[in-house]
Amino acid sequence: MRNAAVHAALMASLLWGVLRPSDAVSAEQTACEGLEQDVAPFAATTLPVGLIYRRAFFGDDRLEGPATALVGAHVRAETPTPGRGVGLAAQPGGSLELVPEAAVPIGAASRLRLVVAAATPMRIEIGLGDAATGTRLYRPVDLVAGEQIVDLRLVDLRYDRGVVPRLDRARSWSVRFVDGGEIELRAFELWRDDDLDAATREIDALREDFDDSSVVSTFHRGPFVILSDAPLLDPEAVFDALDRMHAQTRALLPNMPVATRPIPLLVFADDTQYIRFWRRFSARVGADIGPRKGDEGLAWLGVATATFSPEWSVRPTFVHEAHHALLERSYGLSAGRSWILEGLAILAQLEVSEQDLAPVYRHGLQRRHAPESLQALTNGTPIDTSDYWQVALLAEWLTSDSGRRAALDAALSEMAARGDTDLRLVAPRYFGADLGVVTAEFWSWAWFAHGL
Repeated sequence: MRNAAVHAALMASLLWGVLRPSDAVSAEQTACEGLEQDVAPFAATTLPVGLIYRRAFFGDDRLEGPATALVGAHVRAETPTPGRGVGLAAQPGGSLELVPEAAVPIGAASRLRLVVAAATPMRIEIGLGDAATGTRLYRPVDLVAGEQIVDLRLVDLRYDRGVVPRLDRARSWSVRFVDGGEIELRAFELWRDDDLDAATREIDALREDFDDSSVVSTFHRGPFVILSDAPLLDPEAVFDALDRMHAQTRALLPNMPVATRPIPLLVFADDTQYIRFWRRFSARVGADIGPRKGDEGLAWLGVATATFSPEWSVRPTFVHEAHHALLERSYGLSAGRSWILEGLAILAQLEVSEQDLAPVYRHGLQRRHAPESLQALTNGTPIDTSDYWQVALLAEWLTSDSGRRAALDAALSEMAARGDTDLRLVAPRYFGADLGVVTAEFWSWAWFAHGL
């Protein structure tokens, strides 16, 4: 009997192993003429370049009114000083949210500036609020003692798990006090530095996060954008695979919304550059995110990444990670390593790798604890790599029957609206039974299909 570590390694090698490598791509095959014209241009805004909004704060401003929300924070009560900022005292987790006095196109700005004075060093989060979903784009910032100007590009804001906020729906700005403390709020500004749209700014920023942006090629087709510094990558072959994946996903999930932004796939020349990219990218948005040991690809914030392999014209990982980015930017649901998103991405990947998972399923089913409840597996929290065989099998079951496919299509729409993929909450409504009954039906099918 193999121990748990060996078993996990076996599962990973069977699932992700390169079983059918294609011929290496020659340098002569890398031309991809005309792809730049395959994507429809995004509408340009007519706003001027420069300062588009400014709110100054003075000592007699009490921050009162329906457009202001103070939670766990208050305006300091001492005598106001004319010409100075508004003094705020906040508990850890306290926040200030303000809606501009007029309809301001926040999403058209390229950066924000906050002029503030801090009594002591502290951490805050500056955010933009999506009123339609109650979510925010934000960036953690460490303040030093004294007056300072915080200048942030909007492309450097991020979001958490759940419903994805949209910049074009931003209607407010906020300060959250992570540590608590006292500040003087003096001014908030929105700047538009160029005539580019938000999608173009994002692609430009991703290009800058490569080791050498001058050698990065950018290709567009349909909803996808490929950025790569791998000279032997064949973008046409990759786009063909992505187009097939997109069409098959839409056939499977006909109610899937159209992606609200281009879907980037970044392909790196080697693993070293891939890892360095994630250090730069995650640091830029104030986080520390990167691939785990053994990960061939990673998708986060709707950005798919992987490394080039000369053994494949289209590495299956490209399709897997792009599938994650497609669903996130279509459904507006950020749920990294969720059971259903991983399961569907694995099925999409198998269309390229043509790997037979029957031996993996059979081995997993014959383990002592395999036929267990789906409660922990499908509650929407990130799953472990050792569970990938189970979610792949579950996705196969859900998509192998027209009735279950229709139920999954409808359930995903509700999951996106709720901001999680907890199957327990939607099983009775869409699958006609609670999760216990669904679990029994699934394992019965799995044993019949793959257990013998």
